[in-house]
Amino acid sequence: RVIEIARAIPDPPPVIFIVHGLPHLRAALRAGAESGRPVVAVSGQGASAYAGAGWFVELIRQARAEFPHVPLTAMLDCADRAGDALAAFDAGVTEIIFTGHPDAGARLRGIAASLGAKLHDLRPEGLDLMNLKNPLFTARRHCGLPP
Repeated sequence: RVIEIARAIPDPPPVIFIVHGLPHLRAALRAGAESGRPVVAVSGQGASAYAGAGWFVELIRQARAEFPHVPLTAMLDCADRAGDALAAFDAGVTEIIFTGHPDAGARLRGIAASLGAKLHDLRPEGLDLMNLKNPLFTARRHCGLPP
């Protein structure tokens, strides 16, 4: 029984970053590569409205091409914008944060399941790389690496 529980906990656990562009995602993935930890990259809050799903898909495509061996989960925050969530699914985003009305969330969750995608109703907490002078240094520390 203890072995079953241990298998359910990822080893090492993923590290969560809030990213606002390719330099942030590169820093997060480099730190993940150096520490051997999977990375969860979460867009800025409501990024679907000001950056769009196409931007996010291209951001993730570029990052995966540069760091193909780092496990990456990428989540686009659509805030309460159901239309943005649908557009994100159409663009190929597979992890979406939607914090809008629960009825809309239930319908979106059904659509996500039919596409093999996931809809999250809570935004995970992570290290926000916005406005940092040295995102890589801070990302490395967030991963538990020495300075």
